[in-house]
Amino acid sequence: MNDPETSFRTALHERVADQHPDYARISAGAISAGSRIRRRRRITVTVGAAAAVAAFAAGGLGLSQLLNTTAVDQAPLGAAAPSASASTAPLASGQSLDVGDGVTGQVVTNDEAKTMDITVQAVSGLRGAGTGFTIVLSGPAGAVEQKWSNDTLLEDYPGVRIATEGARKGLVDKVPVEQPPGWTCEWSLIDDKASCTSEDGGVAGLAIRPAKDYQVWSTSPDKAGPGSGAYLTEVHGDIFISVQSGEGTTDAELEAFASSLRWTD
Repeated sequence: MNDPETSFRTALHERVADQHPDYARISAGAISAGSRIRRRRRITVTVGAAAAVAAFAAGGLGLSQLLNTTAVDQAPLGAAAPSASASTAPLASGQSLDVGDGVTGQVVTNDEAKTMDITVQAVSGLRGAGTGFTIVLSGPAGAVEQKWSNDTLLEDYPGVRIATEGARKGLVDKVPVEQPPGWTCEWSLIDDKASCTSEDGGVAGLAIRPAKDYQVWSTSPDKAGPGSGAYLTEVHGDIFISVQSGEGTTDAELEAFASSLRWTD
């Protein structure tokens, strides 16, 4: 004899059985649909790739070019392009360089430069395409000065020396003053300067200046006089000398040194 509650449950289950999702059927359908989508995507990609290859072939772009382009695009970010100076060919004696702004440069060896009436204005401390050579600049004076003082010639030709035509000449051709006892001076007349040292180690500098500048120097408190670090001689012919303090020299010692200098003629 059937239990009424059990019979009721059985009948209810049978009545709603077709309303529950059939998970196995749904899963199988989803997998099948997914496979169809993936097949369509593979077909689409294959057709697209074939079209791209055809387009590159029609445009004359070879596969190797395409690969090379990709390799460049993927180069490390830190990779630096070679500098212009790195590829600069070594100089050779006899070359004539057009360095711009109406300035030309004659290339000579450093040994040849020793026999020429020139002034070396700048020297590269590196080694490279310019080692052993001097470039002698010629052209408009302002442009020449700009080239040797502010241009990139020293970078373009590492190791080179830059010179200008004509030997540098100082304001005098012989030592103009005698230093007092207890002082020793080493002169560079081409630069119009001397470096002086006292017996107790004090240092002072001498600079020969044109007489036309004396008015400015003698009336400027920051250029000469007590507390300025410099004293002046009187004008002698076309020049005067400024005496400048250095390490270990007091203001009183500097004044005494300046007043003790004696003209040699």
